[in-house]
Amino acid sequence: MKKLLFSLLGMCLTLAGCKKNAPQPPGTPPVAAVTTLKIGHVGHDHQLALYAAMDYWNEFPDTGISLKTIEAQKFYELYDKGTKIADLEIIKVGGGSLMPTALAQGVIDIGIGGVPAVMSAADSGSPVKLISPLHSRGDMFVVAPANPITTWDDFVKTALAAQTPIRIGYKDPAAVAKLIFEQALTHEGISFSEDAGRLDVKVHLVNVKGEGKLNLSLGSNLVEGYVGNNPHAAIAVDQKIGKIICDLEDLPPGNFKNHPCCCIGANTDAIRHKAQAITAVLVLCKQATAMIHGNLDKSVDAAVHWLGTSRTVEQMSIPTSGYSMDRDTDWQTSMDHWIIAMNKLGHFKGQLKGLTPQQACDKVYDFSLLNAAEQRFETIKEH
Repeated sequence: MKKLLFSLLGMCLTLAGCKKNAPQPPGTPPVAAVTTLKIGHVGHDHQLALYAAMDYWNEFPDTGISLKTIEAQKFYELYDKGTKIADLEIIKVGGGSLMPTALAQGVIDIGIGGVPAVMSAADSGSPVKLISPLHSRGDMFVVAPANPITTWDDFVKTALAAQTPIRIGYKDPAAVAKLIFEQALTHEGISFSEDAGRLDVKVHLVNVKGEGKLNLSLGSNLVEGYVGNNPHAAIAVDQKIGKIICDLEDLPPGNFKNHPCCCIGANTDAIRHKAQAITAVLVLCKQATAMIHGNLDKSVDAAVHWLGTSRTVEQMSIPTSGYSMDRDTDWQTSMDHWIIAMNKLGHFKGQLKGLTPQQACDKVYDFSLLNAAEQRFETIKEH
């Protein structure tokens, strides 16, 4: 009897195994491996391409890539030609060095944030790569409305004649605005320090610890001005907290005109193991970027939806930015300026210290997935 039972059990297992491995009927879509892709963003309109992609993907030309909203601004399902390839989780992370830190720790797989912060992470040896350009410009110098300074030249004269240091705020040590401002101060011969105890300098740089505190610090007189990105500068103007003195791209020595600001970074493990999903997201962001250039109203709507800002603020803020994922000559040249400036200011202390721009780029960039996204577009054009 026992031998009969074991024989029957063996037959059942064999049949079950055969059923499991049986070929699928012709025409059955392949079952893709579904991954979870965590996308980090800082939460300002320099990252508008992500927001527009999530909100308006179904209005883009058909690329075969689509989304299903599970919970707006948080959870989505990502499909490629009708096959689900990823669960997307959108996570708001801090600006400056916090985004690449989240990448390095695996909290997020891809993240949108400042170029200098991503390069600083790579300099420290973190497993982070810059995988795509995204945004340029949009950084401002703001002072209180009652401040008599109205231009950069006014500020330079005031700073050089100051008997006590002028307090200028910034959001993070690796912030784009801070680094551009430091280079301008150096060019003008204006001494500066982050040490509040030093009275022998003309400018004290004050870390307010987060972009959300820029206007609060200005309104409470903790600082006399700040350098930071839109839409915070536009909010300052709209709420009569501050006035914009100049766009930081116009500051001397003049090599940050149309400067790269935000980029898309990725964890190196995610680049290897989640390539299909990341490529699909890049395709959506490229389509969103095209929409931003052609439709200000919808761009404003997306920003207001994701950020909670007003239409007035976004109508003022968005036009100060450039949105592009193209690696053209201007972008490459501007990135070279970043690398040279960060080395000169002593911000590189590790793997990028003393390297030429080309040597540094070889360590920081990985455009393999952007190449795949661009090829996807070429295929679409052919059809």
